[in-house]
Amino acid sequence: MKALYLLLPLSMILTACSSTSDKQVSDEMLSIIDLSSPELRSKAGEYWDVVKRVEPRYPIEAAKRSISGCVELATLINSQGEAQGYKVISSYPEGVFDNNAAAAVGLWRWKATTENMSKQSILTYLKMDFMVSPKPTDAEYLAHCSKDKA
Repeated sequence: MKALYLLLPLSMILTACSSTSDKQVSDEMLSIIDLSSPELRSKAGEYWDVVKRVEPRYPIEAAKRSISGCVELATLINSQGEAQGYKVISSYPEGVFDNNAAAAVGLWRWKATTENMSKQSILTYLKMDFMVSPKPTDAEYLAHCSKDKA
């Protein structure tokens, strides 16, 4: 009898979970435009304009040690103009600035352009530089983070 009291609520929960539709989720996933490849990155501005950009916090230990670096992220801009998740594509030095870059991007907000009245979600690429001086001369930084890197 005790098992019946446990099975009844459990079966109700499972039934409720299985009755929700995945159609809405799959429709949104199908309508995402991938603009994260190098040749398409410049097209993100055709869909969304940044209206709130939050600069990342510089890690204290990196500042004390005069470490400069960068983080390249792929992020989804959803139909509400918010960052919905991210993936670190690359970072230098690895792992030093990742969390700070991700936290900042999570606070960014975008506004759909007039060409994107349907508020189409996009997958895009962002790069954040962390520099101790305005013109870093560190050869490792320049090799990994400069705009002209191969």
